[in-house]
Amino acid sequence: MIKRINMNNRKIVFFDIDGTIYRFDTGMPKDTYEAIKLLKAKGHIPVICTGRTRCMIYKEHMAPGFRDIVAGAGTYVEIDGKELYCNTINNNEARRVIDGFVRNGFVPVAEGRDNIYIGRDISDLTETTKHVYNVYRESMGDFILSTDESEINVSKVSALFTNHSNPEGMIKEFENDYTIISHQHSLLELVPKGYNKAVGIEKLIKALNIPWENTYAFGDSLNDIDMLKYVKYGCAMGNSDDAIKEATKYHTSDFDKSGIYEALKKFELI
Repeated sequence: MIKRINMNNRKIVFFDIDGTIYRFDTGMPKDTYEAIKLLKAKGHIPVICTGRTRCMIYKEHMAPGFRDIVAGAGTYVEIDGKELYCNTINNNEARRVIDGFVRNGFVPVAEGRDNIYIGRDISDLTETTKHVYNVYRESMGDFILSTDESEINVSKVSALFTNHSNPEGMIKEFENDYTIISHQHSLLELVPKGYNKAVGIEKLIKALNIPWENTYAFGDSLNDIDMLKYVKYGCAMGNSDDAIKEATKYHTSDFDKSGIYEALKKFELI
């Protein structure tokens, strides 16, 4: 029999997706799935907190029992299946960023709540980004539109590296308006200034009336730093970038080596 905690003492736990609870080639580890189910059964609140926009979060990600979401690196919040807020970039500004990516040798991937928009010319993708592009195509299919659309509704704009990408050019042109994160020379991510995972978390816990002292988070990549620093207990996965480990007090094993299960046990949440 599962012993539930007093609801006044319930904790809220934020989970990044990619590299934390899931990987596109292997899925979600079984013990991670079971740990999150148990966390919820105990009365705590598991929340997805990801750089993915809403349309990129699939049923398999939600399967352990997630009902609340911070998506698009803090540009979107959903509580119990209902949208709390969604920030969008106006069409002209989105087009400016897309054009900047093209000028600087990238394949733009503009990310919105309902669709993602990908540039048509993929001829110069690197071997790594060809694979990433194929994953998008295989997993998202009907949700993918072209950046040539007259109206695009997006919350942030990323891009795939090619053999001739110039990230320095993008940084120089857009660093005043966007937080720019490079993901291992496969993806360059631009998030509007004023938004990050911590901003989304703050909005969500206020809406749910959960005290900051009861917040936990798990992540592995550079766009997780704000989240991990903001919560009371930020925990880096064993497979994290070194910068993540240096920025956090708590650490656990790799995501595919029982990292989530071990940490939730250590924090006495399950």
